[in-house]
Amino acid sequence: MSDKKSGYLFPEFETVIKIPKRKKSQIKSQAQSAQKKIQITREKQDRLKILKGIASSKVAWADEVLIQSLQDPSEDIRDFVVKELGAREKLDLKQLYQRINRSPWYVKTGCLQVLGLRKNLSSIKHIEFLINDPNIEIRRTLAIVLGEIGGKKALALLTLLAKDKSSFVRTAAQRALQKASNIKFS
Repeated sequence: MSDKKSGYLFPEFETVIKIPKRKKSQIKSQAQSAQKKIQITREKQDRLKILKGIASSKVAWADEVLIQSLQDPSEDIRDFVVKELGAREKLDLKQLYQRINRSPWYVKTGCLQVLGLRKNLSSIKHIEFLINDPNIEIRRTLAIVLGEIGGKKALALLTLLAKDKSSFVRTAAQRALQKASNIKFS
């Protein structure tokens, strides 16, 4: 049991295991503060420096701030965030699934790119709806990501994307099909 006054676990044995007193609301507040700081920072290099510091820290809200930073206007910053999120061991993919529905288009493509790096088969059910997205770049990125993830469902979706009205999407889908299944296109 913990002592409410001291916050220590098993105070009668003088054990020095401290119970963290952060609540979800505090974590959310810290994430919002960090995001506001990033948003008001005009220089791209300064924003990138802040994000690199957050990414290298062990704070509970780092993933949330990084995911929110997929909306940064700088492609360099978004590229950093995608690579960072893709490499994280314990990333809550639900946050990405929620963000993938939001505009602008580059937030969707950033989320897709992270999911492609993660190669999680269960992600397909959360992204397949994008096959009908009006934005060519989103459909093209979807094709690339499905090729990275692989699996039967990905192959079925790629077959549909290989018939897309856009030649950019068709080309990406054909390459992804080739990668995922070793099919040769002439």
